[in-house]
Amino acid sequence: MKSALIVLTLSLSLIAAPVLAFSFDTNSLTPTLTYPAPAPAPVTQGNAGIDR
Repeated sequence: MKSALIVLTLSLSLIAAPVLAFSFDTNSLTPTLTYPAPAPAPVTQGNAGIDR
């Protein structure tokens, strides 16, 4: 009985494998990463922002 169940399980998995391979969309599993724009540099007048 155990060997018959193993044969049935293997045969069903081999038959269903091509169908399952094309039916699932995996794009929703990993979202697209987006990064924020970098912050602008601070505005300084003259040489006030430069250490000498």
